[in-house]
Order: sequence, then structure tokens, then C-alpha cells
Amino acid sequence: NKGVLQSYKNLEFTKNNIYKIIVFITKNWERICYKLSDFSTSVSNIEKKKLKKLYNIHTINLNNGISKKRIKFPKKKIFDFDYIIYSGSYKYLPNKFALDFLVNKIMPKLIKYKPKLKLILTGGGYNKTKKKFLKNLGIVKKNYLLNLIYNSKALVVPLDIGTGTRIKIIEALSIGGTVLSTPIGAEGIKFGNKKLSNLMVTKKSNFVRKLKELMKLNYKPKTSRAFQKEYL
Repeated sequence: NKGVLQSYKNLEFTKNNIYKIIVFITKNWERICYKLSDFSTSVSNIEKKKLKKLYNIHTINLNNGISKKRIKFPKKKIFDFDYIIYSGSYKYLPNKFALDFLVNKIMPKLIKYKPKLKLILTGGGYNKTKKKFLKNLGIVKKNYLLNLIYNSKALVVPLDIGTGTRIKIIEALSIGGTVLSTPIGAEGIKFGNKKLSNLMVTKKSNFVRKLKELMKLNYKPKTSRAFQKEYL
């Protein structure tokens, strides 16, 4: 049957031999599905351009969004220590690269500045040697995760590979949480606010400096009405 197709696959891993077979199969099946579909959708203008380049198709933008009910959660602080948080399965390659960067490059420098600071990880899949600064919570419920993000110093997203719009960033900013991300990590999200735009880190080498600034200023951005109107 014909229908509406929404692509969630990312085809930018072609340089990695491990993914070449998977990419080949995925790309060809998606091409067939697009040809059979009456309507094809994308979640942002960036994805729209990518799909045009990959399959020479015109898509209708059906932006990601979240329900107001979904972001209701208890705001009582769970932990009595300061922390930054990363949420995502370690089994997914972009998350693995990002988390390894946080554990090996960012945290050793940050704990020299703030010795009691922790890195909280959710999403599962991380089974490496334990670090004193790492608290691995595995897979957690949505309201618990939102509480963790809200009370964190920052949801940190140092991603190098784009995989579509991240709902977690939209959720985090919608509840007034702090996000520090690479442009790739926040790909497809409209900030429309100078304060929120300042949370972008164009060079990963600047993450430590930015995080120190956030902790020093106790920075907590408020979501703009324009952002909420766009995504809630």
C-alpha cells in the first residue's frame, strides 16, 4: 500500500567500512519506498535538502514537536552534587564517540576545576571501567530523565555526526534546562533567541571553557515563547 514515509535513517556513515553494507541496503530500500509513497516528509529544512540530494525527491516538512503533557515531571532535586548529563545509548556509534570524548577529554579537565562534579549517563550500553566522576544510570523513565536534565548544570551534546533532530534537546529547552551542543548536535532545531543560540559550541575544544562559564554563572536559560510555540 502507498502511504506517507518518514525517514529516520542517517546515511552519512559511508566512510566507515563497518556500515557500508547496511548503508547500501538501507539506501536502496528507502529509494524504493519513496517512489511508492504518495507523500514524503522531513523533519527540518536540513533534512529536506539531504533527501533531495540523496533521492531527488521533494518532501513536506512535518517538524518534530512534543506534547505539553509529556514534559510534566516532579522538579525536586534528586542528587546533592553538581553534574552534567549525557543521554543516549552507547551502542549507537555517534553516542559512543560523544561519550568517549566527554569521559576522556572533557571530564578530566573539568574535575580539576570542580573536583566533585559528576557526569551522569543514561541510555544504557556503557559497560567500560568505572570512573569516580561517572554515574551510569542506564535506561530511565522519561519524567526521571527530565528531572535529571532540569537540575543539571547542562545537557551536553558534543556530537560530530548528524542523525536528525534531537527530541531530547527540544524537551530540555522546553522545560528551561541548559543545553550545550555542537551545531551538528542541534541540527534542524530553530532557536530564534540570542540566549539560546549562545549555547552552541562551534569548536569542541571550547566545551571545557563553556562549561566552566556555565558553572561559574549558574546559568539557567528560560525558554522563549517563540521556541515553545514552535515545538510544543
